[in-house]
Amino acid sequence: MLTEIFGGYPQVKVIDLLITHPRIQYTKTEIAECAEIGRATLYKFWDVLERYQIVKPTYQIGKTILYTVNMDSPALKALKKFQLEMAEIEIARIEKS
Repeated sequence: MLTEIFGGYPQVKVIDLLITHPRIQYTKTEIAECAEIGRATLYKFWDVLERYQIVKPTYQIGKTILYTVNMDSPALKALKKFQLEMAEIEIARIEKS
């Protein structure tokens, strides 16, 4: 839903992916592939995702680190609340049609 509102920007695609699949653990490469963006693009804003605690490391296999969405992040809680409110608006719009 976030991509419908904010467009297909790489940051939006990644956050939308993580919110939609909160229990899945991803490598950075998998996040880039699933969000349909380049790894180099992901690395350009990865520090922002960490700074706002949107992602958190969950497991390490050798040098590979798995990440998941941090549902305790204040930034993510605000995004989830926004997404829920937008869904309610969309439901009300559909019911009126």
